Formats: sequence, C-alpha cells, structure tokens
Amino acid sequence: MKSTVFYKMFPFLISLVLFFPVLKGNISSMTLILLSINTIIYKLCIKDYTFVKAKTLLFCIPFFIILCRSFFSNDFQTSTIHILHALPFLIVPIVFSNIPTEFFVLKKVNLYINVIKNLCLIIAIIYVVYFLMNIPLWRLNFSDGAVFRTYIYSYFNLFVIHPSYYTTILILCVAHSMELILTKKRFIELIYVFVFIAITLLLLTKLNIVLMFVMIGVMIYARGKFKKPYKVAMLAAIFLLFIGALFFAPGLKVRFKEIVNSYNVAPKHLSYDSTNIRKAIFDCSVAVLKENLIVGVGFENLQQNLNDCYKSNYESSFYTNHNYMTHNYYFYVLLSSGIIGLLFYIFYLIRIIKLSFKSNLILFQIFIANALIICFVEDYFYRHNGVLYFNVILMIFIKHIENNVVLPIKK
Repeated sequence: MKSTVFYKMFPFLISLVLFFPVLKGNISSMTLILLSINTIIYKLCIKDYTFVKAKTLLFCIPFFIILCRSFFSNDFQTSTIHILHALPFLIVPIVFSNIPTEFFVLKKVNLYINVIKNLCLIIAIIYVVYFLMNIPLWRLNFSDGAVFRTYIYSYFNLFVIHPSYYTTILILCVAHSMELILTKKRFIELIYVFVFIAITLLLLTKLNIVLMFVMIGVMIYARGKFKKPYKVAMLAAIFLLFIGALFFAPGLKVRFKEIVNSYNVAPKHLSYDSTNIRKAIFDCSVAVLKENLIVGVGFENLQQNLNDCYKSNYESSFYTNHNYMTHNYYFYVLLSSGIIGLLFYIFYLIRIIKLSFKSNLILFQIFIANALIICFVEDYFYRHNGVLYFNVILMIFIKHIENNVVLPIKK
C-alpha cells in the first residue's frame, strides 16, 4: 500500500500544515483536516483500525483538562470556545501517531523544519518591504525607535501572526541553522541567523530577544567543535553583541527601561503600557486564584472574573477594548480548572520534558524550553498559532525518536 496516493501525500500535507503563520485560522484548520482525512483513508486502505493508542492520549491531557472541567460549566457556549482552542492538543497527537514512522526520518524532519524556516524568511522580507513602502526612514529619527514594531502590530494585515509567536518560531529556526553551521560547516545558514536576529530586534519582543541570544550561546557551548578558549571568546562576543543591541538597536533600550519604570506604576486612565498591564493581570490572577484554588472558576468564567478585578482595582480602561486573559498559560489552567487541573497539566509537562532529555536532541530540548518559558508571559497554547505550532513540532520530534533512532539533525 506504500504506492497509494494517500501514502505519498503525507510529506506534502505535513508541510502544508506548517504554513499556518501566513494562513487565517480557518484555512490553517482546513490543512489539518486534510491531513486527518488522508490519514484515516490511508489507515482504512491498509486495514489497520487501531486509530487511538493509550500512550497517545497522554499527549492529549491539556485537551481533556479543558473538556472535563467544561462538563461543570454554567455557560457551555463560552466553554465550547475554549474547547475548540484546545482541539489541536487532541487532533495533532492522534493524527501524527497514525502516520507511518518513515515520514519522520532525519531527511523528512529537515524538510519540515526547512519549510517553516523558509516561510519565516519570506515573512521577514515581506515585513521589511511593506514597512519601507509605507513608512519613510526619516521617521526613525523622530520616534522612540518602535516605528517598525508599531507598524507590524497595528497596520500590517497581509497576514496576522502575533510577533511574539513569530519570534518564538524563529528561535527554533536559528537553532536549526546553528546546528548546521557548527556541525556541518554550512555557512550559508548564516543568512537565516542574521535575518532572524535582525527581525527579532526590530519587533522588540523582549523575552524572545534574550532567549535568542541565550540559545545561540548554548548552541556554541554544546555543539561547537572548538577548544575551550575559543568557546569562551565566542560566548563573550555573543554577550557583547547583546549589550550592543540593547543600547543601539532602535527602541530596544526603551523597551527594557519600561520594565523598571512601569513595574510598580499601576495603569491609570490612558497611562498604561505592556509592563504595568501585565503586572495588573498578574495581580488580578492571584486575587482570583485565592478564592478558587481547588476547582477554579471554570474556563467560561475566567475572562469575566479578571475583568471584574480590573474594574474594581484600576482607574483605567485598558481592558475595555481588548480581552486581557492571564497572559500566563499556567495561570490559565490553574485559575480555570484549579489545582487538580494544574497537577494533570504538570504531569503532561514532565512527560514531554523527560522525552526531550532522553532524546539527546538539542533542537528538541531548545524547542520545549522555549515554548514552556513563553507560556509564563503569554496564553501561548490558547491561541491557534501557538497551540498548533507546539503540537505539530512536538509530534514531529516524538515520531522521530519513536524507534530510538536518535541522531543529530543534518542536511
């Protein structure tokens, strides 16, 4: 049956799913549906009817946390929205577990990562081209340096992916390029590294900028085939490059100073920024948690509870035109499903973290570490781009190590 069209379609359809950064949510979901249909038909063709395995369900735990808590919902219509957001936690593991393992050998893994890497390169080029077409460069001299970030956040609508989510993907892309540079001397990959660092700096995504430089340092230390003095010199150069970027990259210094200046200044009227809004969200999350620790408020009631807290504690309208949820996925689970739901979620995280360490694949480990750190400052697995990216890449790595065939990524 390996000659069937359904068998041959797998690499194409998996690659198509990875086009999610430039697709609208409904179209992106359609690509996943196409892959699911192809998988079902293929399984029927080979007369294999074991679609769901017990071990696969362990990777679906986040979905079941939301589903089970929603059984006790007082507003099932709102709960359905949260269930739909979590569907990739169910669909992706089940579908990928039924795809033949040979589609996750090293050559195929590289294909999938290169698809998303080249797509991210195209996105970066389009960002810059559209910016230069619409914003004159002289404007940079009369601003705080955040013109590019503001344009992409507020005015660019060719395709919509949140810059924090986009730059999170870039960290995996740069790690893949660094692996090829350090182990295979593929210096052409420096193009990706320089472009992705530059676009991350222009988008001023603070945490991902720090993580990008830390990741590069880790790759040099762990994968570089240099003597220790050379490694130390290169790590020092990376640190100096980060310090230089902090002072000279447009707007970056302002963004980091904002953390210090605004952290203890509560939002008031129209005076608010990303730092004190996040502090307000954190404080209200803690306030809501204190009264609902065991079973949580329910996913359907989370936003209203937070909004009530914002209204009671802040003389500001920062939350009226935008729904500010927890901006922390761990709080999202804890506030909504209580300590019981969080314990199941921690069990899930421990399982995938253990898998990443057992694999000895540094790209897998960087991917897991990056995503789980981002979850402290974003509802990363709530949004479509975050949850789909995480589950697809997670299952690609898991399928790759399924038969204990663990080798370094190479072209």
